[in-house]
Amino acid sequence: MPIPRTRVILTSSRDAPLRVRSFLNELEYVIPFSKRINRGRQNLESIIYKARLFQASYLIIIGIKKGNPSSFVVYDLYTSSIKYKLRIFGITLVNEIRNDKVKTERIKRGCIGSLDDDEIRHMFIDLGYYSLSKCDAYVSGKIVILGDRFKKLYEIKFLDYKNNILGPIIRFIYDESSN
Repeated sequence: MPIPRTRVILTSSRDAPLRVRSFLNELEYVIPFSKRINRGRQNLESIIYKARLFQASYLIIIGIKKGNPSSFVVYDLYTSSIKYKLRIFGITLVNEIRNDKVKTERIKRGCIGSLDDDEIRHMFIDLGYYSLSKCDAYVSGKIVILGDRFKKLYEIKFLDYKNNILGPIIRFIYDESSN
């Protein structure tokens, strides 16, 4: 059986707390052909070098603020540049939604569900959500209006064909001027 190529490497900024490590573990299950690596005390150049050893196309680094994920940065490893940078407002982990300890299967084929934003749609296509049939998961998103404090949030959900939650729910601060 051939070993599938790793397409996306997931890691965090240094010394990740438990909540961020759990978030990375859940992302590893819902992003096709992804692998999580521990950063430890390595600098960014070391992490990029290690990701290139895996022949990955993208590196995702989850930033941390006050023990929670705060940024979602996607590096294009072919050009060594930042391709997407999103500010995380909040996450909800699967174990916070469901009390069961059922471990889900890794996603091999992901499809784009309803995503209103072109930048986020392109990001998920780059991250492996490009299948057209026989999908293991769908990524869906919508704009959520919160009131005066924040203009808009964009909420992402990873769902199966029965609309069951498979991965974390991620809320990004949505800025229309960046599109």
